[in-house]
Amino acid sequence: MLFENAHSLLKYVDKLHTGLAWTCEMIDVEGDIIAEDGTLKHKQLELWWHDPVECMQELMGNPAFWEVMLYVPKHAYTDAKGENCIYDEMWTGDWWWNVQKKLPEGAMVAPVILLSDKMTLPVQCQVLAHAMLLIGYLPVSKLECFQKKTQSLVGYHLFHHAMSLLLHPLMDAGCQGREMICTDGYLCSVHPILTTYIADFPEQCLVACNKESRCPCCLVQSNKCGDLEDWASCSMANMLKTLQKFDVKGLHAVFDPFWKELPFTNIFACLTPNILHQLHKGIFHDHLLQWCMSIVSEKEIDACFQAMTQYPTLCHFKKGVSSVSQWTGTEHKEMQRVFVSLLAGAVDDHVLIVIHSLLDFIFYAQLQQHMDTTLAAMKASLKTFHNHKHIHSLQHYISLIQALGSADSYNTKYPEQLHIDYAKDSYHCRDNKHNYVEQMALWLQCQEAMHYKSAYLAWRRPCAATCEHSDDDSPSAKEKGVSSLPNVAVLQMSAHYKVAKTPPHCHVSINCIENDYLALEFLPTLEQFLVSQLGQCQVIQPIRSDWFDVYNHLIISGHGQSLQKIHALCRIAAHGREAKIPARSDTLAQVRVIFNLPDHFGSYPHPLAYIKWFTALQQCDLVSSLYIITHSTRNHCCNVAVISIDHIICPCHLLVWCGREIGKDWTTDSVLEKATSFYVNSYIDLDTFLSLE
Repeated sequence: MLFENAHSLLKYVDKLHTGLAWTCEMIDVEGDIIAEDGTLKHKQLELWWHDPVECMQELMGNPAFWEVMLYVPKHAYTDAKGENCIYDEMWTGDWWWNVQKKLPEGAMVAPVILLSDKMTLPVQCQVLAHAMLLIGYLPVSKLECFQKKTQSLVGYHLFHHAMSLLLHPLMDAGCQGREMICTDGYLCSVHPILTTYIADFPEQCLVACNKESRCPCCLVQSNKCGDLEDWASCSMANMLKTLQKFDVKGLHAVFDPFWKELPFTNIFACLTPNILHQLHKGIFHDHLLQWCMSIVSEKEIDACFQAMTQYPTLCHFKKGVSSVSQWTGTEHKEMQRVFVSLLAGAVDDHVLIVIHSLLDFIFYAQLQQHMDTTLAAMKASLKTFHNHKHIHSLQHYISLIQALGSADSYNTKYPEQLHIDYAKDSYHCRDNKHNYVEQMALWLQCQEAMHYKSAYLAWRRPCAATCEHSDDDSPSAKEKGVSSLPNVAVLQMSAHYKVAKTPPHCHVSINCIENDYLALEFLPTLEQFLVSQLGQCQVIQPIRSDWFDVYNHLIISGHGQSLQKIHALCRIAAHGREAKIPARSDTLAQVRVIFNLPDHFGSYPHPLAYIKWFTALQQCDLVSSLYIITHSTRNHCCNVAVISIDHIICPCHLLVWCGREIGKDWTTDSVLEKATSFYVNSYIDLDTFLSLE
């Protein structure tokens, strides 16, 4: 469809289905400052909102969610005896079971998950499936009609009052139920109930009506936060009584919290762990990293990061970490992947125990699926950490995972991304600053209309989408998400690995392989492989005049079907002003060359790899729990071999065991050759972490 101009396009968009309508409710705020006419100053504020029950009704009936929608809680186990329980999505947690028992037979629970970040307040189901609906823009004001000493308290009052207006439809629907048509076509009595409130710590305290020096979930005393013991959870009834006492005694004009009338809701049990701000930024960066820098000099820590070996998808801090000016969650997680291995040997044992136990806890907390065994390991890590240092907030993770499912589902990175989509992007698309919230709502309405239209067209034309996909030069790569290989045709050779359809380096001589790829024993090792495969009598002996086609890398379908790249790049000599590029390879067996046999050797089903072995995983460091390996030797020479690449399982990451000092001539490209002992980095990803624990 063609349009003459932007006006005709917008006219067409206005005719499309837009979903739920926006409602604007005015809030009249009376200040405590007297105006010139002798009356108290007033401020008119706008609350733009969707009915949350209607939002829930739209999500429940969306046919796009038919295959992923669950209506009842279930228990899942890893064993037939039911001894190792699984905690994954909310339907596997204890909360849903407890609430379901309180409802009449046949009633269905619809958990409401709220996310807020300053301006946005969406309802969440699944992040990347357009299953989050914005239900309101909360009013934000400087409250200049109040004196400065009362502005803070009035801001709390305004927040809870606006939230009460916004969530008022949940009170009756949660208690009495609302008939809704679900994705399976059945009419059900649905009870939308507030289950989870995802926010950062200051907002959690605002919701819980407590100071930021106290825990928003339990009654721990401020001088007891370092004790590893269970404290009674906060009670809504006791909190409401306390607020009433303040009001009666005339200390402050205290508001009614928005959660006062919400049925089946315990707001203090709704406040979920905050992996992004609490673990990555707060505990790891602001606490652990700064503590380690006070023990080990910044110069030494920078040297550790600069000598770090390379690994696919791993961020390499070439200038160290002390010079990083702006930190995000990405940098925090990249540091955590190598932090234990880099500092092992560089700090005292008791410091390494703290680092190791805390990183264990952080990695366990990020698991998308928990079991009783992983929660027990998580609890043991927390106990070890508390024997040396004390942080109270970590104690609530395990109980909340058991109640609501894995903590990764409630990460505050989601509301931060939605804040960009629903607030920042829409704000920048406005025409002017006049009535900007209304313009933002209209812009989002247009975006929603185009999404509905696109989803409808995709549903009506599935064949066209399939044909378009089949025209792609490398469909298997895009299906699997290989974004790192642009314009490279990929041939699927086996169920678990891929290589380029055409080797990028053809007719490479043995001299080049030995010198540029550091495969010094290539010829005799290849001969041994051929003999082992075909027998002495049937083998055509390789000679120095043979030529080989060589690959730069191979891609392996690793844990959880994720794609991982293993490099084997030759050295490039310095030319002009360009620096020399050393050979790259990966471990446990260090891959030197990936190549095809020439045609005169016969047909072999897989490419081959020349590798350099390391020792087996037998020696484990008792303090860091990392395996230590060295270069494997045979007859006082390097232990090398040629293998079929279908025997390669996954890449591993090695970090040098260096003790207190880093070799001055060690670099990220030379450390594998110059060092003798290495740690196998179990923190490189979650799958390796679980495999080697």
